[in-house]
Amino acid sequence: MVEALRYGLVGYGLNALGHISELKNHPRLIGRTRWIVGFDPDPIANQMLNKIESIKVAKSFEDLLDTDELEAIIISSPPQYHADQAVAALEAGLHVFSEVPMVINVKDIKKIINAEENSGKVYQLGENYCFYSEVLFAGHLASSGKIGPIVYSESEYLHDVTYRWRKGNFGNVDTPRIDSWYQLFDPLMYAHTIGPAQVALGGIKKPVPFVEVISYTNDIGGYQGNPICHPAKAFQVGLFKTETGAIAKCANAYIFAREPSRLIIQVTGRLGTYECYQIGKPGRLFLTDGHRISKSRHREGKSKIVDNNELSTIIPPVEGLHYGSSVRIMEDWLQAINNNIKPLIHAKIAANFCLSGIAASKSARSGGKPIKIKIFSE
Repeated sequence: MVEALRYGLVGYGLNALGHISELKNHPRLIGRTRWIVGFDPDPIANQMLNKIESIKVAKSFEDLLDTDELEAIIISSPPQYHADQAVAALEAGLHVFSEVPMVINVKDIKKIINAEENSGKVYQLGENYCFYSEVLFAGHLASSGKIGPIVYSESEYLHDVTYRWRKGNFGNVDTPRIDSWYQLFDPLMYAHTIGPAQVALGGIKKPVPFVEVISYTNDIGGYQGNPICHPAKAFQVGLFKTETGAIAKCANAYIFAREPSRLIIQVTGRLGTYECYQIGKPGRLFLTDGHRISKSRHREGKSKIVDNNELSTIIPPVEGLHYGSSVRIMEDWLQAINNNIKPLIHAKIAANFCLSGIAASKSARSGGKPIKIKIFSE
């Protein structure tokens, strides 16, 4: 039996609590890890950590890294710290699971790739949205060739996070405003659309990277046109191109008058399409009958509803946080560590996600100028 992985937690917010709960309680993860140290410089979070008797509460990030018997860390700190903390941990000989985004500055991407390669340790970007059943199903259709060569993928994450700037996380425009790390970058840099779109184009084992982007943003969703997420934009959409000529459309929002959040995935090939207009709800698969056209001038073929039962015939169901996607990605990380292999979203795959978002922001800030995107390959 494999000994439990001793891990440390950096940042003690909602994401961290989710990881702790899943690792401790989920049937597929129970007993595989042991939380031994935590660190968060926030006084309130630190006070909460000190109430947990079974762990060491580190005085600093460096103190956390120096913890005896520590083997891995989960980074749930604000995004501006992800890169430095990931590099330091890898260089200290620790495995890393990092929340998104990978980095917010281009220069830090190569640092993580080099640290991963030089350390021989496992780096996993926690882009759990790639592990939704619907996204995995879309990727299966693409990688299996069932819908033919892929033409197009589409991904949306329209998430209103206005509460992040309100004291107490609720209230109206008169409620005192507080700063949030969401201000640091435009919506597509936060991910949750780019990774799923690349998976839909090629499958979870071989996401298809983007080579160019044209992107636009606006602030129309803000109160009186003045979004509280400034200088970041409120809404962003990007059109991405791949080496094969396939196109992807990705849209992200920080301020969007919609509830609940909208999460979609779509993939289109020459022989069919799969469309799911709300993750967690039934989608639709259409397969053509060759290139036959009916008398009603529609492409002949068959369509069917893809509900949970249909999904489960291809993608084994998993219960848990975020429709089981958090369990899937965490399990992949742990298996990679145990088997001394790379996880599915290792540093170079993560770099392809991250650099696409950074390029999209650059394009939008330039008024929609096409921006080339470097590809990181094995």
